[in-house]
Amino acid sequence: MGHKRPLNTIEYGVLYRAFESSITGMQLLKGFAQCAKDKEVQKYFTKGMELSKEILKEDGDILLQNNIQPPATPGGTVTNSTIAPFSDRLMMFCNYLLGVMNLGGQGFSGALLWRNDLIPKTVIQAKDVFDYTREGVILMMSKGWLEEPPKVDL
Repeated sequence: MGHKRPLNTIEYGVLYRAFESSITGMQLLKGFAQCAKDKEVQKYFTKGMELSKEILKEDGDILLQNNIQPPATPGGTVTNSTIAPFSDRLMMFCNYLLGVMNLGGQGFSGALLWRNDLIPKTVIQAKDVFDYTREGVILMMSKGWLEEPPKVDL
């Protein structure tokens, strides 16, 4: 991809947003995985946690290559409780919504990146998040949890 110039402020902001989003996602999915009752749902959440870790590593490496310390956890840790705060169905739907919002952020981010090496990384990460989110939709439909999108009653 040629010579890699240092990150500009906008590119750093894009990476920072992705990094914080992945930290939050990883923590949330860890908590969801340890308290989900359905084994398929547990496995799905664990897969999402691993995807978040991969994205954190990739984005963290880019920051470190530019002599920038990756952001720390924005507070809070997952307890070891296995008592579910929500149903598996609600946790799956929340994860779906967060996945879709992450995809929107990835698309917006891609438009702001100017370094040729960052654009393909963002696209690949977005593809991975899309595949993961789609897998969750299929899982929800197989369990009868998402036959059609919820409607707004007016």
